[in-house]
Amino acid sequence: MALSWCLQPPVFPDADDPISAAIVGLQQHYAAVNTVTANFVQTYQAPGMNQTESGTLWMKKPGLMYWEYRIPETKFFYADGRRTYLYVPEDRQVMVRSFNEEDLRSTPLEFLLGKGEILRSFSALQENEIKPAAGDTVIVRLVPKAAGLDYSYLVLEIDRRAFDLRRIVIRERTGNLSEFTFTDMRTNVKINDSRFRFQMPKGVDVIELDEK
Repeated sequence: MALSWCLQPPVFPDADDPISAAIVGLQQHYAAVNTVTANFVQTYQAPGMNQTESGTLWMKKPGLMYWEYRIPETKFFYADGRRTYLYVPEDRQVMVRSFNEEDLRSTPLEFLLGKGEILRSFSALQENEIKPAAGDTVIVRLVPKAAGLDYSYLVLEIDRRAFDLRRIVIRERTGNLSEFTFTDMRTNVKINDSRFRFQMPKGVDVIELDEK
């Protein structure tokens, strides 16, 4: 996989088109990334609900993830390349679902691991509704070209110079809004694969979420 990146001809951002420059810069920046760790704040807005959670995440190619939620309650989300596990200690409950690298490609989180060809999969537009949360960033709306996804569009907030991904906003087809804001992001740090392996606690209820 790394070899294929080396064989691709370089694409240089068009300085006169900030949207194109941000997307190309983001794609090239994360193509060279093998691991990501960051603090995150996750918000979810739906009728009668406005929820905010925060914690730390770790990601590693090809599709390993570990999300450690600390506020307002402790919970842990693992993706080990085959399955995901959501463990809520207070509830003594683990929810399990199958999940592989292909599944990651259908989620907005693929950008953090340099996956997908953004401009092949999305139409990139200037975002006029959602305002920047940080300074010196570019806001881009991505409308998926594929049908049948759970979201109508994404909004990416991208650092104008370093091309780090600062924020992802997801407008679901139901109208609900999810948002992830990233801080203290570090890339290509050493992360042992054991970080992404879930050890099933004793005495918990296991809920299999895969459709039969």
